[in-house]
Parts: sequence; structure tokens; C-alpha cells
Amino acid sequence: MADTQAPPHGLLWRAETNQWVVTTHEVADTVLRDPHIGTALDPDRAAVPTPGADDVPTVSQFFELWYRRGANHPTFKHRLRAAYSAAAVAAFAPAFEARARELAEALPAEGDLVADFIAPFALDSTFRFMGFPARHQANLAKSYRVLMFVIKQRFLGVLDLPQRQRAAFGSVLAFLRDATAEALAAPDPTPLAAAFLAQAEADGEIPWADVATVGQLLAAGVPQVETGIAVAAHALLTRPEAVGADLAGVAEEAMRLAPPFLGIFGWVTEPCDCLGVRLEPRTAIVVDIPAVNADPAKVADPAAFCPGRSRAENITFGKGAHYCLGAASARAQVVAALRGLLAARPDLDLGALQRADDGFAQSITALHYR
Repeated sequence: MADTQAPPHGLLWRAETNQWVVTTHEVADTVLRDPHIGTALDPDRAAVPTPGADDVPTVSQFFELWYRRGANHPTFKHRLRAAYSAAAVAAFAPAFEARARELAEALPAEGDLVADFIAPFALDSTFRFMGFPARHQANLAKSYRVLMFVIKQRFLGVLDLPQRQRAAFGSVLAFLRDATAEALAAPDPTPLAAAFLAQAEADGEIPWADVATVGQLLAAGVPQVETGIAVAAHALLTRPEAVGADLAGVAEEAMRLAPPFLGIFGWVTEPCDCLGVRLEPRTAIVVDIPAVNADPAKVADPAAFCPGRSRAENITFGKGAHYCLGAASARAQVVAALRGLLAARPDLDLGALQRADDGFAQSITALHYR
């Protein structure tokens, strides 16, 4: 244990994982804003050499590029935040809603809403926002599935994949490099493509780092949007409290009760007493999002579904330095999906949400309808 003194309310020591776990809004607010707790790359770790311009990255090299740009590049993060701002995302809302309505109108009489509507919409809207040409949609969807397999293996600690899987991964990276270059060369680049171009102008072109960032944005966005749409659509069409409510409020409240991410993970970067106990560098900290979102000291009647709640009661998208980059785009995609679904198929009869989680994120595996 990191300290022998009694921890304050809202901070628990989890011995089996060697983590401090945060369960209240008050402590979470400190963790998510304190400069001693972060996600910067460990300076003492053994770095992996990055690939040459003509070499397709290995799995290890792909994640090295991911970490270097994603964790330790504040200038690029600033550009990404501008690209993902609410103002930048708003321009895509009409196209998102049109696609949602198109998919909803094509639904068969019965099926699985995740497979028939939610997953295709989440991918299509994300690729559009990124600026990928529509003609690449089918190959992008296949590439996404390969990427997610490799990423999930990585988080299970598996980097040494069989040769066939390594070859498929290499083919996906090569395709994404070409598709990304095409998106960046468009005469009217999206805000995200413009952020990549500005970074290349400042630091020089690093195409494989761009590909790693695309992979990171897909992995941190698409599955969570899918979960958000599923829980929000289920709430919208099965709860009397949601009838006539603002769709943004329905989505926000649904994702408070069933957040796509289960935790916000970080570690102590400098010695501190900011949480009421002595914390040493490399001490792991995890904010338990479902627990904090249900903190009775902050949230009145936390188990109730109340679409009119303030966003201040909800840390599904984090806070402060740990605020989710894609929060505005995720909210826009979820609301657009709800609008399209409600406009085309307001009478859907939904079954129960079928859920799965791996301790890091929650996913909805099926949502049957008729």
C-alpha cells in the first residue's frame, strides 16, 4: 500500500491490482485536475525504435508511435482539441442525422439494432468526420476490425501475434497510410485533417505517426459511440421519462448511468499529498466512473433516470486535463443517431441490452428489436 494513514472518504486501496480507486466526485475532481497525476509517458521505460519511412511498422512500433504522439505531444493535442471542438463538430451534424435516418429507414422488420444500425452509423459518421472518401468505407470498416483486434490483444499484454495476423495488420497499416494521405490532400480538408497538416508543417511529415493517431482516435471513439447510442436509444424507446425530453439530455443521462468507459486511468508523476495520503511516483490511480456518476453527495437520487440533469453531475467524459478529446463528436453522433431513429422508426419494440465489459470499457453486444 502506498501509505499507512487512513485514506479519505472516496479513496480506496485495491490491493489485488495495486491501485488507488476513486469513488466520489470530490476526490475525482482533485485527481482529474491535480498536476501531480497524469498520463505522460514513463521517462524510464525502454523505447522501441520507430520504423523508417518505407518500413511498415511492427505491432510494437505502431504502439510506440501511438504513445509518443498521443501522450507526450501537447502542441498536437491542442490542435486535435480544436478539431474536435463543439463548433467544428456542429458542421457535421446534418450529415450525421441524414445518414442515421437512411440506415433507420432501411431496417428490416426485426433484427439486432447494434449490427443493423448502430455499428454502421458509428463507423460511417466517424470516417466522414475524419475526412476519408466515401468510396473507402467498406475497406475502412474491415481495417477497423483488424485494428481493434490488435489493440485489444495489446491491452491483454499480447504483442507477439501469429504471422498471418501480423501480415493482415501490416496490410491494414499500408491501406490506412494511403487513405490518410488522400484525406489530407483533399481540396477542402476536415478540421481533423487540417490538424494533421498543421502538425506536418511544424514538425515535418511523419505518415506512420498519422496512421497510429488515426488508430488511436478510432479505438477511443467508435466503440464508445456505439455504446452511447445503444444505451441512449434503449432509454429513449423504453422509458416513459424520456417521452418528449430533449434528446441531448436523454443521451447524457443514459451515458451517466451506463458510461462507455469504466475508468479514467493515470499515475502519480511527482510525490504529493493531494489526495490526503502520501503518493509516490508511479502509483496507479483509477477513477471509477460508474461509482462517481452515482455519488449521492453530488447526484440526487442517482439511480433514477432524469434527462434534465446538469452535466456537472456526470464525469462520463472526464474533466480538466483528462476531459475526453472526442466528447463533442460523441455527443453529436449519439444525438444524430437518436434523431434519425426516432424520425424513421419511432415504434421500435426493443429487447434488453446485452452487455459485456473487460474492466476498461463497456460494450453492448446486441439489442434486438421488432
